[in-house]
Amino acid sequence: MSKEVTKTVIKVATMEMVEGLPVAKPLDDVTMLGNVSLEKAQKEMNRLIGHNVTVFNVQPETVTYELAVEDFINVASVKVDQSVEVAG
Repeated sequence: MSKEVTKTVIKVATMEMVEGLPVAKPLDDVTMLGNVSLEKAQKEMNRLIGHNVTVFNVQPETVTYELAVEDFINVASVKVDQSVEVAG
């Protein structure tokens, strides 16, 4: 089995005043699922980190993951369809 997954690495920093000048203090990168725009990334980082954070870059990347069907069955959970009635 294979599945393409897109994730976006977000480069962020907090802004601090040092001797009257704004200075960017880099933070660890944040990864989000999907192809995230700069605007959406900024809104999400404001929500998660605070309003003094600035998104400097977003880097979307699509990767194809592969897994043998047997391994998938071993690690996946089973979803039971509750809407099916059993005659009896």
